[in-house]
Amino acid sequence: MTQAQRSEEYQTLLNKLPGVVSSKVLLDENGHITDIHILADIGRGAKQIARDVQSALLTKYDIGVDHKIISIAQVDEGGIQVRQSRLAIGRVDLQTEQGKAQAGVVLIKDGETFEGTAIGGNSVQGRLRVVVEATLAAIHKCIGADFTFALSDIVKVNLAGQCAMLLTVLHYAGYGMEYLSGSSIVKDDEYLAAVKATLDAVNRRLNQYF
Repeated sequence: MTQAQRSEEYQTLLNKLPGVVSSKVLLDENGHITDIHILADIGRGAKQIARDVQSALLTKYDIGVDHKIISIAQVDEGGIQVRQSRLAIGRVDLQTEQGKAQAGVVLIKDGETFEGTAIGGNSVQGRLRVVVEATLAAIHKCIGADFTFALSDIVKVNLAGQCAMLLTVLHYAGYGMEYLSGSSIVKDDEYLAAVKATLDAVNRRLNQYF
């Protein structure tokens, strides 16, 4: 079987999956899958479709593929657009006891919830850090990878008479390490603002993990 025939066979399978409009499977010179591009409707979440792709290839061909090589564009009535990997905030909890602070953050994506927790020192800076670290823990559960993002620093500043959270997050990617920055105006809850600033920093990189 030629490379083109093998690729077409994979595509025929993937095109039968619910929500998939068309697909393109790229192979290297050894016949291994390097990239999978999916065009789908908006009836199902991108993560669900990616899981179907993985399951179909594994079940029929005994081929395991990393979700990172699957890219999905979704079609609505207005045309083709890449589905954004935005995470919504479900809950932010912070409990303190003497010298200890414990945070719990729940994030939501495509109807699924992901909870992260963190424990640290009970100080002004320590409480902010544990909230951010709990947020990153929830993100790691969502993307199915640990030690991808790490808090570098977070500060509370005054800008034009408004209180704001500014932070930097380290992103450990396959191409190296980079700093990401995020910010959020503090309205009623500075810990909620810390979560929003964290998401502001990492959201632009999350598409590569779904």
